[in-house]
Amino acid sequence: MFKRLLIATFILALLPVWAGCGGLPQSAVAEVNGKVITREDLDKATQEYKQQFGDQGMPAEGTEAYKDFQKELVSRLVDEQILWMEAEKMDLNVTDQEIEDQINTATNQAGGEEQLQKTLDDNNMTMESFKESIRKSLLFQKIYPEVTKDAPEITDEEARAYYDANPDQFQQPEMRKVSHILVATPEEAQAVKARLDAGEDFATVAKEVSTDPGSKDKGGSLGEVPSENSGFVPEFEQAMDQLQAGETSDPVQTQFGFHIIRVESITPPGVQSFEEVLDDLKMGLMLEAQRKIFDAWLEDVRGNYDITYADEFKPDDSTTATQTPTAAE
Repeated sequence: MFKRLLIATFILALLPVWAGCGGLPQSAVAEVNGKVITREDLDKATQEYKQQFGDQGMPAEGTEAYKDFQKELVSRLVDEQILWMEAEKMDLNVTDQEIEDQINTATNQAGGEEQLQKTLDDNNMTMESFKESIRKSLLFQKIYPEVTKDAPEITDEEARAYYDANPDQFQQPEMRKVSHILVATPEEAQAVKARLDAGEDFATVAKEVSTDPGSKDKGGSLGEVPSENSGFVPEFEQAMDQLQAGETSDPVQTQFGFHIIRVESITPPGVQSFEEVLDDLKMGLMLEAQRKIFDAWLEDVRGNYDITYADEFKPDDSTTATQTPTAAE
């Protein structure tokens, strides 16, 4: 009896070792050349997606769509790991000073260290995880141009051919150049309207009293936006669309406070000319060409790596991955 117990204990002690030799560790979702991607990594990637996009496009947990979503995230984590390994081969790296410079920029944009920390806390991020996200972003910014540096320049003739073949893409809706002044109370809004009616300059008043940090220093300017689907809240867009060029609204209440809205000019709908879109079109075509080069490069180098997925996370269309059960199985 005692001998059988010793043998059983010995076998149980070896089970994790055997499982590790033939499959993945229990906590793993995938492995790239021996580098394990854990369920914790997947949880972090899921959380980062929620932070960036909210619930938009996020399937309900437990559904088949959610399983597919998780597979896609694991595939991205695998590609991410390949990128870092390729960056090492290229002798590309990110210095501590580069990360510190980005943190300083973020601190200034947030309005100070306390506000930055509050933003991180609100998004369930630590300073260390923030630094890691900066490091990855900067490293990708170094890899991408290195891989796509041989992309050919887009000629005017190529841009013209695309323009002629895709006329619907260059239809422009009615556009409005809009400014606003945002204040907290109806009394403040009425006081602002009175000053404007008395002839004071809109931009000057906006710089003095508006509480919108995004437009205050620009004299209240929100730029040029389409009359429909402007991206503004409905109350704002409705009031904006009722104004003619050069007109200023009465106070308009939204969830943000009270607005005085001015439409500077209105551009009627029409087709943008080739000359108007040429520079942006060439840039867009160049970016698309670079993306195709990068995707082809990644597909090629992916074949140089030994990639193993846990069963539940194996991509449905994977041809390079090795399907291996986890140790738990």
